[in-house]
Amino acid sequence: MQHIQQILNKSLEGHDKGYDAAYFRRLIPELDQFSVSDAFIDRSRAALLEYLRQQNICSRCSGFQTCGKEGDMRGFTQVLEPYKGQVTISVQRCQPYLDHIAKKRVDKYASIAGMLELDEAFQFENYPEEQAKKYPRLMRYAMEFAMGYQPENNVGTASGVYLFGPPGVGKTHLMLAVFNRLRTRGVPCLVVRSDSLFDRMRHLIADNQDLEPFLDTLSTVPVLGIDEFAQERANDFTLEKLFRIVNQRFHANLPTWFTSNYAPPDAYRRRGEDVNDSVYPLRSRIMKMCMMAHLEGPDARQRNLRSLT
Repeated sequence: MQHIQQILNKSLEGHDKGYDAAYFRRLIPELDQFSVSDAFIDRSRAALLEYLRQQNICSRCSGFQTCGKEGDMRGFTQVLEPYKGQVTISVQRCQPYLDHIAKKRVDKYASIAGMLELDEAFQFENYPEEQAKKYPRLMRYAMEFAMGYQPENNVGTASGVYLFGPPGVGKTHLMLAVFNRLRTRGVPCLVVRSDSLFDRMRHLIADNQDLEPFLDTLSTVPVLGIDEFAQERANDFTLEKLFRIVNQRFHANLPTWFTSNYAPPDAYRRRGEDVNDSVYPLRSRIMKMCMMAHLEGPDARQRNLRSLT
């Protein structure tokens, strides 16, 4: 920082009038909002020039990996904060850096979480036309979410979707089309199968491994998809962990997508009874955090069957 300060001090020599209070007030509107005096601005010209230089670099940002800043400032942004009639310039991690770290963490635990390989064949462009025409509102929301969702702008308005209906009606295809588009845009996301989710828990426990990184990743990834929800055998322990994941995502307003053969009221019910005490609050949260989408139609997998007889 001393090197930067020397450069800035030298740049100010003979140019005092070019960097007067009006100059900084014009380029940094916060100075007026914080009621900063001209005298303070005059004393802080070097720091304010550096602030403007850093903001200029940030304005051209295309992601942390191509960050144009130098040394320890990579991944940081400067922030003006009011303090007793003056301002201080602090630094904090920038959103592109946080997204980069989130993606690295997701990639690290993708195999642990049993992440589905997102088959690129599942796209909006080849989604069954019959189903797309039957559910235009659903298709519109799915495409808008896939193309527009930004984790840093999430204020709880972007709901997940609970897709349910019989096999072969396009539930998984649509969810994978959404997640393929999210990944293309660089949005950290995970898709797991419900049975794989529980298998991973059991294997980690059997191997005496820590469940926390696994649970934390599923609880905090910006967008999570759970395929074939409620179609596996679950025990008390794994359902309690699933409740923890869903509950944390519910309170953090993190969108979660589900596909299931079961309508929400029927999830994890056997012979008319909930399989666990945590099932009712689990279903309640899912129905609150998701929009419901019931798909019907013929089983597409039964079309064009080949026979040897």
